[in-house]
Amino acid sequence: MQPKWIAIRASAVISILGSVTCLLFAGLMLFTAFFAPPPPEAQPSPIPLKPVLAVIAAVAVACSAWGIATAVGIFLRRQWARISILVFASLLTLMCGGGVLAILFVPLPQTPEVQPAVFSIIRLSIALLYGALAAIGIWWLVLFNRPHAREYFAALEPMHERARPLSVSVIAWYLLIATPFVAAPLLLRLPAVVLGALISGPAAVAVYAAYAAIHVYLGLGLLSLREPARIGTIGYFGFAMLNSLVTFVKPGYAEVMRQMQSTMPRLFASGTPPAAQPMWAFALMGAAVVAIPIYFLVRCREAFHT
Repeated sequence: MQPKWIAIRASAVISILGSVTCLLFAGLMLFTAFFAPPPPEAQPSPIPLKPVLAVIAAVAVACSAWGIATAVGIFLRRQWARISILVFASLLTLMCGGGVLAILFVPLPQTPEVQPAVFSIIRLSIALLYGALAAIGIWWLVLFNRPHAREYFAALEPMHERARPLSVSVIAWYLLIATPFVAAPLLLRLPAVVLGALISGPAAVAVYAAYAAIHVYLGLGLLSLREPARIGTIGYFGFAMLNSLVTFVKPGYAEVMRQMQSTMPRLFASGTPPAAQPMWAFALMGAAVVAIPIYFLVRCREAFHT
């Protein structure tokens, strides 16, 4: 093995270790949900914890399987493994980067039993953990886009001139992988926020169903290099950018959050105050997230006309 490929193999090892940790976390959640007795002073939960923890554990198991399969593909130098880890790195960077902003800016409920200094240490520790994971995602995005990484994977599977651009593949798989998460609020009957307006009931179900259908259509269309899918994806991400900016920057955001809280009394305690801090950081992050795929789809337009 060449020295310049050591980081690539090390990334596969990190992926395996992270996947095993995620698998153990899933097992711990299932044990806590179905076998661990609740504390005697615990209050009844307003939401069914067992189904929720079971779903979270299932997602964790799926992510573990994804990580292990990707690591094996890296060791075997499969081209699909490079695409897979880039998709995973993109999700890791976006989710953990958003987690850092959330833990630093969103006020969390405090309990009298925990001193403010201890609570600040816990908050900073969580932010550092999310930051470390986001840094790993950024490292992978840089590492697996470098020339020696392409050489590592092309040694067994040479790329062709008319092959689908890697950035298009990453965007397509991101849309398809994100589909279950987009559809989850539909099953939970959660309200939706569109351009700053709160939508609930059957209209919210229709919104989430439309989002899920759009993800599937656009993802499959990009994999097939269909020009309507490219145009549609640019329009979809453009709408997402506008929706993020309008929702977080528009005056009255706190009132929208209060209305959402009132529509979901089982998920939020009646005395929980909505977030009142400026949301410009989340608006800018949301705009940046959707601006990146728009750039690549515009740049790769010639591949759709071949």
